Amino acid sequence: MDSDFLLHSLGGGAIIAAALTLARLLLDYGLRGGERRVEHDERRRVQQRDAEARLERILQDRLAEADRRLERCDLELHAERVRCASLEQELLRIQQAYELLKAQLALRVCEEAQRLPR
Repeated sequence: MDSDFLLHSLGGGAIIAAALTLARLLLDYGLRGGERRVEHDERRRVQQRDAEARLERILQDRLAEADRRLERCDLELHAERVRCASLEQELLRIQQAYELLKAQLALRVCEEAQRLPR
């Protein structure tokens, strides 16, 4: 066997093996890049779903707190209306008492005026 033929054959085989290895590496890199993109997209979707769930919980908590404050305000409004109604009744009784006292005073003034000599 010729040594030049052997070296050319080995050199050619090494070049082919290197080319195939390079092609395989590029193919693997491309496939892994696609897988990494898919994994990254999936991670981003999971993070987004988690963020949306957290936001929804926060909004539900705020809505529940707003409902509690609204109920408390409704109770306070009702209590204030009851207090206002009782104050209006008290004012009416005081006005009636005032009118009665005014009438009694006018009557006494008339009686005193009749007793005094002229």
